[in-house]
Amino acid sequence: MSAPAGSRPPEAPGARTDPAARRGDVPGPLDARWVPALLACLTLGIVSDGWEAATRTTVALACLGAAAAAVLLAARAPTPAWIRGAGTAVALAGVAVALMLQHSAVPAAALERTGWADVVREQAAVRVELAVTGAAVETAGTFGPRWSAPVRVRAFGHPARAPEAAVAARLSGPGTVPSALGAAPDSEPAPGGRVVGPPAATVLCVVVTPDTGDGTVFLTAAAAPTPGPCPAADAAHGAASVEDEPPPRREALRAAFRAAAAGTAGTAPELIPGLVLGDRSAQGRPLDAAMKASGLSHLSAVSGANVALLLGFTAVALRSLRVHRAVVIAAGLGLLAVFVVVVGPEPSVLRAAVMGALGAVAVFLGRGRQAFALLAVGGTALLVAVPSLSVEPAFHLSLAATAGIVLAGSWGDRTLHGPLRRVLPDAAARWLSASLAVTLAAHLACQPVLLAMTGELSAYAVLANLVAAPAVAPVTVLGTLAAALVLPAPAVAAALVWLVQWPSAWIGVVAHAAAGLPGALRPWPSGALGVGLGALLTAATLAGFAAVLVLERRRHARVRRVGAGAPLPPERTPALVLLAAVLVAAAVGSVGAVLVPRPPGAAPPDWAVAFCDVGQGDMAVFRSGSRAGVVVDVGREPEAARRCLEDLGVDRVEAVLLTHLHADHAGGLAGVADRAVPGAVRYATRDAAGVGRSGATAGEAPGVAPPAGGARLVTGERGAAGQARWEVLLADARAAEENDASAQLLVTVDAPAGPVTTLVTGDMEEEASGVWAAGRRSDAAGPPSVDVLKVAHHGARNGGTAVPRAVRARLHVVSVGAENTYGHPHPATLDALHRLGPVARTDLHGTIALVAEGPDGAAGAGEIGVYTVRPPSAVRTAP
Repeated sequence: MSAPAGSRPPEAPGARTDPAARRGDVPGPLDARWVPALLACLTLGIVSDGWEAATRTTVALACLGAAAAAVLLAARAPTPAWIRGAGTAVALAGVAVALMLQHSAVPAAALERTGWADVVREQAAVRVELAVTGAAVETAGTFGPRWSAPVRVRAFGHPARAPEAAVAARLSGPGTVPSALGAAPDSEPAPGGRVVGPPAATVLCVVVTPDTGDGTVFLTAAAAPTPGPCPAADAAHGAASVEDEPPPRREALRAAFRAAAAGTAGTAPELIPGLVLGDRSAQGRPLDAAMKASGLSHLSAVSGANVALLLGFTAVALRSLRVHRAVVIAAGLGLLAVFVVVVGPEPSVLRAAVMGALGAVAVFLGRGRQAFALLAVGGTALLVAVPSLSVEPAFHLSLAATAGIVLAGSWGDRTLHGPLRRVLPDAAARWLSASLAVTLAAHLACQPVLLAMTGELSAYAVLANLVAAPAVAPVTVLGTLAAALVLPAPAVAAALVWLVQWPSAWIGVVAHAAAGLPGALRPWPSGALGVGLGALLTAATLAGFAAVLVLERRRHARVRRVGAGAPLPPERTPALVLLAAVLVAAAVGSVGAVLVPRPPGAAPPDWAVAFCDVGQGDMAVFRSGSRAGVVVDVGREPEAARRCLEDLGVDRVEAVLLTHLHADHAGGLAGVADRAVPGAVRYATRDAAGVGRSGATAGEAPGVAPPAGGARLVTGERGAAGQARWEVLLADARAAEENDASAQLLVTVDAPAGPVTTLVTGDMEEEASGVWAAGRRSDAAGPPSVDVLKVAHHGARNGGTAVPRAVRARLHVVSVGAENTYGHPHPATLDALHRLGPVARTDLHGTIALVAEGPDGAAGAGEIGVYTVRPPSAVRTAP
């Protein structure tokens, strides 16, 4: 029976609670006119990093010319609509890029005029006058404590001259925090490091060596800084600017907030300042490593998520009280202004404010397409205003995450809510669908950017973020309120901090638990395979979001015939959706192959060389037969050495070659002794008795006694076992230190696809290796070209880079332990190695096996495949 004319059709069950029923009209097309401008600003901002001011101005003028040409083309009367739209997009991009480049040319020209850029480039010692902008941080280490503090360069050189553009830097030095920075010289550092402040002086004079890294200027102090301006420096910046000013109110707020968080439960003292204010100075290395490995590090920085949560909480609270929409918007803008003032109007905070506001619009107001257009405009405006954001990884991640949320957050919520309602109460289904949709959309959008930045995948990032999500909102909302009240009402702030300590501690528990799971951080394949899979993942991500936009605009019939035998109306799946499904399936398969580690002991059947994850030490195995091998060094722990042989399926050790007798190379000998043939052990050491062994000199690693029944390795000695051959290129028994007595071993494995040559360098240090690499030793030839280089001294800076430059290996392997207290490998060594070729590390990649792969299976020289046999045994700490 038909319904009376004009009557309202009956409401379907659940229509008022199903988010799909609240969708309203089909959304309009996506406005992407500003997307080319945003992408052009990002690209040119990255490419132009390091350009001179004149080059920036020239390119800016060229972009303005392109914009003018596009306007003229679009203004022609018979021009089709799509050409006019493209012309508009090109014109917007040209104008935006020109403004950004010209804006960045001003400080570049200023730095060029003053010579500061030349000083940093030459890395020469220079006297600087600094303004302290934050509290000093002191950390303990194996070689004593170190301190660092954020500063701003006021003047440099003699006679002093001031940089015409602001230069933010990080001042550091050995020892405890100097008295000028707020601590007594004889104070002791806390076990995990501590924050000292406020500074005793706001202006310092010190001789430093500048360096740069990741866009940050690092200043290493040659001596303790002295309070006050440098002599005769007044002329550089005017006498009025040298007056000591009280510490900034924002830094006083941060210090008070850290003090309020001290003594809370678990890891809360380290996390609360970062979760609320983005202040990671109290965060120790183990927690920092766990946050990165679990994919939660973005929580301990000021991000758009903080702003979105604050605005969302305000909107929900006020709308539940039936407050007018205009008042809600005004309250949100006021809260946003307070947030920026409390945290500090830094570029990263402004970026978070813009991105978070746009994300809140999408999630809480359901206007994703409008928010996307605003995102493109806002991102472009930020890049024009602050060009340095283009090289800031956090900005790229914020853009990607916000774009993912505004494009797919609402659609994902609607899609997931229906199935979840069938098994959960509606309130729980709403919360879970929204959490899953936002987490998945942001993580999927960020994944290509993360891969490009780190070359690693966090296997449990989505799960860890989902489990930690319930704790983020109360910490952000109540913690921000506590930060705002910590100076005017410390008692109220302390009560709020006491409340948020439990969810903060929960986030720390989740981070450590996720980071401790097997294969928490997985390396992305290197070479052409890694590039191809990365391109596939990026294409699948873009196609997936495009498919969401297509599906969101599909109209469904409001009335359909019902009854037995009534055919369902056919629905055609758009071609873009099918393409996206294929690409997504391929990408999921490739990512799954990377994330799922090879089972322990499942080494490739044709492996030639293996480097074992034995912690802070060295161990390499060279295949000499089907279940036999030659072992070079054995690490520190016998159990770790034994486990590696079991993983590789090696039952017979035909030779054990110890490069020198430090414990991290020879201490695990008992783990291979039961598999070694008689007389297999040979070693190198220096002639001086006792020194470098149990009686090691200061600064040397602890050593072991010469193995019973072992024989000395000598320069020029050769040996062979099955398909493995080795030669002692150098074994200096007269070396002054045990490290420099390390045997330099050339090992060749005759693999089916061709021979694989490896140079094992032990722990030889920079001076000795430099002499050898230069061919200045009369008793030994220089290092040859090889396929694989085992980098000296676990990648320490004092291992030097002369040998890597001389051998030009196709693969560099750093055998190093996770969370080691030596700071191995050193960033400078890693930078030099990455410029020479790919680098594999046992702390990141675990026990690895190398396979000689001929082109298309043919015999002859080909690529070297790197396979993980066992995932890393512990959470690593990034250097």
